[in-house]
This record gives sequence, structure tokens and C-alpha cells, in this order.
Amino acid sequence: MAYWRKKYRYSVRNVAMVLVAAVALGSSTYAWFVTNNKVDATTSTISAQSNAAFMTIANGTSGAKSVDTTSVTTAVETKPLYPATFGEEAGSEKGTFMTGYGTTLENGALEGKLIPIGTPEVAVTKEYALKQDYNISSKGQNLADLKVEKVENAKNATSTSELAKALRVLVTSADGTAWVVYGLDTTGAAYEVKLSSDTSNSPEVVLGTVTAGADTPVHVYLYYEGKDAKVTTKNLQDGILTKTNAVTVYFTATAENK
Repeated sequence: MAYWRKKYRYSVRNVAMVLVAAVALGSSTYAWFVTNNKVDATTSTISAQSNAAFMTIANGTSGAKSVDTTSVTTAVETKPLYPATFGEEAGSEKGTFMTGYGTTLENGALEGKLIPIGTPEVAVTKEYALKQDYNISSKGQNLADLKVEKVENAKNATSTSELAKALRVLVTSADGTAWVVYGLDTTGAAYEVKLSSDTSNSPEVVLGTVTAGADTPVHVYLYYEGKDAKVTTKNLQDGILTKTNAVTVYFTATAENK
């Protein structure tokens, strides 16, 4: 399985989503499971906040234009996920979910060809990803260049789970054409851009614009990158993995009404 503030006229910052992800059951230096076992991923809360008074956020794909909230919390279901790749594994198609199989019980290296899954929505349906929707609005200011500024471990996040290294945060525009994927770097200390819809994988991907009095949806997906996790089928069976860290996703946007 796949394991493998400056003034308003300048910028608006720090809409933050806190994604608390993941308990897994179920590791050496490899990735894919031999029998495509599900890994139990448990997310608990997702929240968002902003330090810009005119910027609002809400759960779902609409409603931010009608509220003054700068922080929301979402209870997330416990959901078993099959790890996958979105373009990091050699031979995979960037921007398309794919899965594969490991070599032996103690060797999770990819064996054979990858199997196409499809779009993020299909990956959710087939239990390779977990999805949460949010929407951002503005009071009196149109905002351009809505982007992900950074992803960090949430405060007091202390997990050292190997599974955390495989956790990916995929953030997409409303229509899914613009997107960016973050995951831990090789040290396990900081998040970096792994992939984006930009041809050179630049983090500077524009997810859309925010019109005053209207709602701009963004989609957040959690999944496990098959090539990155130190997980084998045997260690999964031994129940070694523990909770992954919570992460915070920061957004930025630029005010158009200058």
C-alpha cells in the first residue's frame, strides 16, 4: 500500500487552519504495503483564524460572507486511509493520485507498476484521502493572490511518529486546478513544498481571489505519501505507529482596494 499587518493596503495575512491529524495502526525504511492494508488515520480538529479584521472564514464552501468569525473549529471523523502518491513516487503522474504495492512484508519498496486512482475527489471516495472544505470572505476589501504562506507544526505538537513524515497537506483552489502539497522535510523539523501545480513546483501558487461580500472556497486534503513513510507491512501488523503532529496552514492575500 502506499506509504512509501503592515497596513491593509499592502497585505492581509494569517488565515490559519490547524489540522490535527492522524492515528495510525500499524515501519523500517520503506514504504508501500504488500497487501494494501488500510492505515487508520484519526483527525480531531481543524480550526482557522485571521489577524485581519475584515477577513472572515467559515467551515464548508459558503457562509464566510455572513459571519464575523476569524476562527472556526471542525470535528473530523476517524477514517482509515490507504496511503498513496500524488506525484512524488518515481513513475507517478503529478497531480493524479496513484497507489502501489510493496515488495515483501519487511520491504516496502514499490514493486511493479503504480495503479491510477484519479482526482482528489475520487481519492476521497476510495479512502486514500480525507477532505475538509473552508471558505474565505472579506468585509469591504477585495483580496488578490490568495496563497498558502507556510505550513508549520501546531503549537505543542510533539509527535515523533514515522507516520508524520508521510503526512501530506494538499490545499487546492475551488476548482482544483491550482494546488500545493506540503510535507515534512528530511529532518522532520519543518514543512516544505513537495509539489505544486506550478511546472517548477513553486510554492507561489495563487488559489484565487477573495471578493468582498462573497465566499471563496478552498479545499484541504490529508493523505499519506507512499514513498515517504518508514512503514512495512510487518511493522504495521506490530502496531508500532503513533499519532502524527498537528499542523497549521497559513494563508496570505493582497488587498486590491488601495
